[in-house]
Amino acid sequence: MAIQFLDSRTSEFSNTSTGVGTLPVTPSILLGDIGLQVAAVLATPNAADVRVELAGTIGVAGVAANTVTITIERGGTGVSGSGVVIYTSVVDLYTGRNLISFNAADFHPPVPLTGEIRYSMYAFNSGTPEPVITITGPVVFNGVAQAGTTTS
Repeated sequence: MAIQFLDSRTSEFSNTSTGVGTLPVTPSILLGDIGLQVAAVLATPNAADVRVELAGTIGVAGVAANTVTITIERGGTGVSGSGVVIYTSVVDLYTGRNLISFNAADFHPPVPLTGEIRYSMYAFNSGTPEPVITITGPVVFNGVAQAGTTTS
């Protein structure tokens, strides 16, 4: 079937770079949460050809000994570990401000009968617990869903 645009969403945790807290040492902080509307493909051949593009940016400050782990889950409840992990990235920091950007994709995710696929972004301090990692911002999470296999 022809390529079909389904939805685009943005979640903005912080649009500043002045500091909004610290990263925990467990994946408990929800930094981005979007629900992509895909009901238009329910009960159509395109339901099997959904593709989701995800992107995000997290601004943090730490030292060279720090490591940040970013995970994205599909279908969770907003609590880390409640969904299916579709992306994980471990980033070594350098001393000072760090702007971490990433892209991820989810090919052929199951289309729930609710017509919405939820994606949640988490980050945590996965290195040494001291010194702490400050969330400086900005923090944003975006997603686009489309379906289909050809343009004709």
